[in-house]
Amino acid sequence: MKNTLLWVFALIVSMQIHSQEKKITGTVSDNLGYPLPGVNIVVKNTSNGTQTNLDGKYEILVKDGDVLAFTYVGLKTVEQTVGESNIVNVTMEEDSAVLNEVVVTAYGIKREKKALGYAVSEIRTEEVSRRKEGDVARVLSGKAFGVDITNNVANKSGQLTAGEINDSKNWNEWIKSLNHKDFNKMQEKWNFYLKHKISVKATDANKIPLANVNVNFFNIDNEKLFTTKTDALGEASIFVDKSVLENNEYFIIQLVHNENIVGKKITKAHENLDFILNQKEQSNDVDIMFTIDATGSMSDEMNYLKTELQNIFDRLDKSIESKRLGLTFYRDHGDSFVVREFDFSSDILRMKKILNNHFADGGGDYEEAVEEALKISLNKSWNINAKSRLLFLLLDAPPHYTKENVEIIQNQIRIAQEKGIKIIPIVASDANKNVEFLMRFFSVSTNGTYVFLTDDSGIGNDHIEPTNSEYKVEKLNNLIVRLINKYCGV
Repeated sequence: MKNTLLWVFALIVSMQIHSQEKKITGTVSDNLGYPLPGVNIVVKNTSNGTQTNLDGKYEILVKDGDVLAFTYVGLKTVEQTVGESNIVNVTMEEDSAVLNEVVVTAYGIKREKKALGYAVSEIRTEEVSRRKEGDVARVLSGKAFGVDITNNVANKSGQLTAGEINDSKNWNEWIKSLNHKDFNKMQEKWNFYLKHKISVKATDANKIPLANVNVNFFNIDNEKLFTTKTDALGEASIFVDKSVLENNEYFIIQLVHNENIVGKKITKAHENLDFILNQKEQSNDVDIMFTIDATGSMSDEMNYLKTELQNIFDRLDKSIESKRLGLTFYRDHGDSFVVREFDFSSDILRMKKILNNHFADGGGDYEEAVEEALKISLNKSWNINAKSRLLFLLLDAPPHYTKENVEIIQNQIRIAQEKGIKIIPIVASDANKNVEFLMRFFSVSTNGTYVFLTDDSGIGNDHIEPTNSEYKVEKLNNLIVRLINKYCGV
């Protein structure tokens, strides 16, 4: 009997030891060795799980013999059985089965006041019954842009269509837009008033544009009211509140260039000022940040956007020699992350892999954490000597409306102006007039331009028509490359 009790006791102790948890750590990478953030890791047949951090690292409590399942959209699931080692590193590969989904890309062309900047082939569609619940595959016949649309549609660039409205260059139309009933209310709501602008142009004696010239605006009492920098085109915009104009008869515009200061005394009637300055050697460096809404509402277009941006990255590599790319992904408060940031890097391949490894999820309500994304993006390691600094903001929803967020956004726009960072929004489907208004104010405030996806591609949900309907439809990838080349002086 005694021996039996000892045997039972030893068995219980052994089972307790075997069932004890231990901490497993490791790194998840792709097949090129780059860390993968946001990989889901779950102990099979349990609710115990975690995610990799920005460096692809994770830790989780498990028991010997547990099976860890590593999953990520677009990559093959990996399973690892926990053994004696406390370190489990994993490499994940692309899942070709996911990439071969068939997607609808029929084009619905609207002609009205828009001009199409490309030829669209006629496409015939035939919808088939769903093979299983959740299957959204459709069969298409025909070709568009010379691409076989029956296979790998989401992995072909040149499909998304977009328009551009440059309010800074069409100022009279912009003023008319501000009188529109939708825009009129939102000016007071978001505290944006951009009706009074002074345009500054800085060149050398040979009319070569001078970038990175500091532009300061003072009232007659020598109080600095506004500061910004000229862009690669030698241009800068100064915005003046109506009350300031009414209370001051004269102003001073000051340009600081090559350690020299040049100033002009002006009245409130001045709208355009040209300065001829001494030439100096200018940097050809370029910083480009893509800040991307990665919430679930972007899922209808996310894979297409990723493909277009990959194409843009490739073309930048050929057209601009000295450049750095940065990436910021954001969702909303309460999601798996609010902002996920990747500072500027000249390693274009790495940035392409980071982009490819992110997907849309979370969100819940309509508004998202735009203000947090702006704070992170605008405070990265921007090159103050770069010839051009561009921030492309891809989104389909506005920030949450609170007094605090209004102040945060105002402050971030001021930072962009002072650093000479152009904000170029790219508005996706399901955006409303609130989004259009805010994004056009972002672009005007920073001397950028407003870009929006259109229904002409047939991809995604409905896209909002801008308040001004005069615009040209282009392929999104071509439009973005054109803008980058323009604003980089290429």
